[in-house]
Amino acid sequence: GGLMRDMFTKKITTSEHWNMLMVPTAYTLEQLQYDVVVGADTHVEPSYDPNCALISNGCAPVKVISAERLADPVKGPAVGLEIAAAVDDKEGMNVISPEARNCIWGELIIHKKGMKTFLDRDGYEEHDYSFTKGHLEKMVKELDRLIQKYSNVPWTTNSNAQVLVDLFQEHRGFILDDLAEGRFRRIMKRKSSLTPDRFRELE
Repeated sequence: GGLMRDMFTKKITTSEHWNMLMVPTAYTLEQLQYDVVVGADTHVEPSYDPNCALISNGCAPVKVISAERLADPVKGPAVGLEIAAAVDDKEGMNVISPEARNCIWGELIIHKKGMKTFLDRDGYEEHDYSFTKGHLEKMVKELDRLIQKYSNVPWTTNSNAQVLVDLFQEHRGFILDDLAEGRFRRIMKRKSSLTPDRFRELE
């Protein structure tokens, strides 16, 4: 873990480009393009996020957690226990006793006590966002790629990878349901010459 790649092209990238990608709101999408910052024909030696050197076990993930499942009334308590187990007995971590952990989850998620979570944010809600049919089909294509990747060697014996596959398959199902039910935003057709290249295949 920690290999520096461009999140858009998946190419090995430079530390300069990596640092820009870590603060994406400071740049436009055009400014972050690989060909602009690194160069299409530039040979880049693989390198790792320097923060990985500060972590005793490197940048390999310890646990994959779904925030949506954490907030789910049925699945949530078990996910909360997984988080507690992942950090329990770690240096600098003081985790409440096991018998009280489900109670803490209920107080935070069900009774809304303590600090606000992502469920309490003001402003736009999930249903306020809309995508075109092309957007959803692109999402399915990318999920298919990731499911294929992490369902094969060398990831088949990696428990975190298999959790990812399960999450990807679940989200893929949601998107396919949206496509089947026509839950997507329809946009008016424009003349090809007026449509930016990056949007044409999404119409």
